Amino acid sequence: MEQQDFSAKSKTTESTVFNRQYRAALYLRFSRDDGKTADNSSIETQKMMLERYCEENGYTVHDVYKDDGYTGLNFNRPDFQRLLADIESGKVNLVITKDLSRLGRDYIQTGYYTEIFFPERSVRYIAINDGVDTLKADNDIAPFRNILNDMYSKDISRKVKSAKRQRAMKGYFINPQAPYGYRKDPANKNRLIIDPDAAETVRLIFALALEGSGAVLIAKALTDRRILIPSALKTQQGLRGFGHFDNGKDNYVYKWKYTTVRQILRDRVYVGDMVNRKYETPNYKVKKLVAVAKELQIVVRDTHEPLVSRDDFDRVQRLIDARHTPQKHITDNIFRGILFCAECGRRMSLSTQRTKAKGATFAYKSFYRCMNHYQNPDECAHYNHVYYADIYAQVWKEVKGMMSTVLSDDGLLETVLKRSKGMKTRHAQTAAEKGKIEKRLSALAAIVRRLYEDYAADALDGDNYKSMLADYQREQQQLKARLADIESELGKADDIEEGFKQLKAFAAAYFECAELTAEMVKLLIERIEISHPETVNGIPTRTLNIVYRFIKSSINQ
Repeated sequence: MEQQDFSAKSKTTESTVFNRQYRAALYLRFSRDDGKTADNSSIETQKMMLERYCEENGYTVHDVYKDDGYTGLNFNRPDFQRLLADIESGKVNLVITKDLSRLGRDYIQTGYYTEIFFPERSVRYIAINDGVDTLKADNDIAPFRNILNDMYSKDISRKVKSAKRQRAMKGYFINPQAPYGYRKDPANKNRLIIDPDAAETVRLIFALALEGSGAVLIAKALTDRRILIPSALKTQQGLRGFGHFDNGKDNYVYKWKYTTVRQILRDRVYVGDMVNRKYETPNYKVKKLVAVAKELQIVVRDTHEPLVSRDDFDRVQRLIDARHTPQKHITDNIFRGILFCAECGRRMSLSTQRTKAKGATFAYKSFYRCMNHYQNPDECAHYNHVYYADIYAQVWKEVKGMMSTVLSDDGLLETVLKRSKGMKTRHAQTAAEKGKIEKRLSALAAIVRRLYEDYAADALDGDNYKSMLADYQREQQQLKARLADIESELGKADDIEEGFKQLKAFAAAYFECAELTAEMVKLLIERIEISHPETVNGIPTRTLNIVYRFIKSSINQ
């Protein structure tokens, strides 16, 4: 009997010593879908359960990771990501959760971590209540539990969506944040009341629109009056989810965007109507919002006090519709992506101008313009536009002149070689610009991530999320486009002499052409920079600089 006791004690001691080799991560998660009140799934209850389990089994706890208020369908949780980083760095070799659903409710993603990610990194995983331990061979039930957890989330999502739709049909306000100009009624969070701090600004916006001002001019007027933008006002009022949208630029909190003004002018909420289901997610696993067609949106009239009359609202809509020009490009746009504003360096966009012709017909003319002037007038102070026909004629004239000069002037190569000495300085400046862009892109990625987290945690409503996300994604696209140009420029060799020979060969091949084609532009031109029109000695003038691919510069500089 004594021998049996000694053997059992020896085996327990050996197991305890073995378990001490583990550096355990205790992962806790609790979302609002798990219940409204604290129960055996709450964060504190999970923590006590896991700590007791480790104490009983002799596991050393490396750290506790907890995501409170995060759904199990979203694996982009702050502390879960921190856990993965610690696993990658070798700090953790054991992960313990209360059950599989705490790890996640998406059976594909959860299965990936338990079946692939953890085993590949020699990490043991234990789900206490489900009896799952990846060190053992009897975990066949785990995939089925993952599927059940996923089905639970799907069922919860369906019930939540159905409940929201019923509330929307009754005219309740169901978003986390009230629209600009309103607040949630403290006595009834599903009802809107007027926010006096913003209501006058909304009325001013509609008044200026009725006077004939467009969204761009209205945004400029609000900026000039130093009126706080919506996100800045909400932050000042102590609301969550808006404080980190400041991009650090001077006077950002007063800098109105025409897109924000346009959104306000189009929103029926200001006539007292409740419009719900403007956006929705395709399914319970996808958080990306998709716009819902107007005829499918849920509209309930006269649910709250209006800020503008229906007559004024309808008049504004007619003015906007009359001013709107349909995108009816009548050209092949052979300068797509290579025409830049000389003042700010941004790409110019092709638009269409519609003018009244004889009778009830309209005439259309295509033109390029710098949109950055509207969005950031401090960066691009002058309105820069040029008709497509004019830029085509000017570029074709320059190209024909270049081909004639290259084929006839033997001394041009020496001039180009001398100019190339200055390219090293330009490359240094370009490399510095690249560093700034990469730093800003990194900051934008963090901002977008926090924006999504606020939306996922219901700290930000769908409309604000969509609007703010669009602004940041637009800036990201512009910066990435410029970064691609910079990397292309830095990555190309500076063999000017060989490039000049290629330019001469191009001139010989296309000298007899009667028109400038898209193929010629693609082969020949890397970048076109055009300045805004200026009057010099009473004569309207503007500069045009064409950067040719083969020599990375203009021959006229």
